[in-house]
Amino acid sequence: MGLINEKVYLEKNYLKWKQMFRDEKKLLKKIFHNNDLVIEHVGSTSVPGLIAKPIVDILVGVLNLNDLDEYICELEKYYKIKYNLDEILLIKEDSKETFFLIHVIDINSNRYKNMIKFRDILINNPNILNEYAQLKIDLQRKYADNRERYTEEKSKFIKEVLM
Repeated sequence: MGLINEKVYLEKNYLKWKQMFRDEKKLLKKIFHNNDLVIEHVGSTSVPGLIAKPIVDILVGVLNLNDLDEYICELEKYYKIKYNLDEILLIKEDSKETFFLIHVIDINSNRYKNMIKFRDILINNPNILNEYAQLKIDLQRKYADNRERYTEEKSKFIKEVLM
């Protein structure tokens, strides 16, 4: 399980990903002392029947990113931490593979809302789901060795669907 860094390959394994999400959510709740954080399974691994890169995306909604300061030492035991403009990204990986990307985002932000909205659109609209799956297959063939470009190209479709 996991994705070799910078490579793109797709697989269908929803039940395994769902269980992995549940297990990681338990760990996150333990780290955050069961505080009332909203923890959601997002991304392609959260959509039944959709092919996906074998990386489980998790969304953690917080009221203020600064609230995480007290948990950083504990988080560093499990995750590599990257600070971006509007999120804290927790990455669980080994030297070759990435397993989890955990996006810690302001729960009131448009980005947070759009990640949930896109997941729900895919789950509830088979036509969009099928179109997205085909796009992912086409992009994987084209950008198998360039994960960044693969993601950029997918983003165009996502933005269109969210409009």
